Amino acid sequence: MGRPSKRSDRKAELAQVAMQMVQERGFDGLRIRDLAERAGVSTATIHYYFNDLDGLWDEVHSLFVGRYISRRQVEIMALADARDQLAVMIRGGVPGSADDAVTVAAYQVGVTRRTNPSQVLLRSSYNDQQVMLYVGILGLGVGQGHFTLAFPTQEIAQNLVALEDAYALHIISRTAALPLNRCLDLMFNYARCATGCPELGMEPPSP
Repeated sequence: MGRPSKRSDRKAELAQVAMQMVQERGFDGLRIRDLAERAGVSTATIHYYFNDLDGLWDEVHSLFVGRYISRRQVEIMALADARDQLAVMIRGGVPGSADDAVTVAAYQVGVTRRTNPSQVLLRSSYNDQQVMLYVGILGLGVGQGHFTLAFPTQEIAQNLVALEDAYALHIISRTAALPLNRCLDLMFNYARCATGCPELGMEPPSP
């Protein structure tokens, strides 16, 4: 493994290795010594960056947030039309394949650590950030005259986040009846009904 220039880079690299191992053998099969061996470092190096596995999973959560919150924030900020923003949000809210290591690891860790106080706080914060992004887009769409909301803004936003979570699980679980394209179709169908915007997602976002 090449030596990164910053401590945060090294932590992210080690978390990437851990996520790949979780994808291969599951969360319960991962041990610090196994991670060290795969990464080509000593166990002391792992403990330098992460006190324990909980610290490692917090880093995995950070990568998960980067994928589904930070990346989408950047993408929607580049778009002026709320219809384009909402389309980008929906498309970016689910993994592109069943083999997405970040999503697989985050879901496995989330279930295994569901009662861990730190995990509960992280998950709640993540959910709130997602909802806030949708609330902002829906409000903008109303202001621009594109959306006529069928339900309260907060309710639509919460439902969209719940759909993301549910369909992401189906995608990584390889549910035969719910491949990626079907999941996106169902999310867009709900969004069109909830926003009164039948053309939503029909065309690629404007440049």
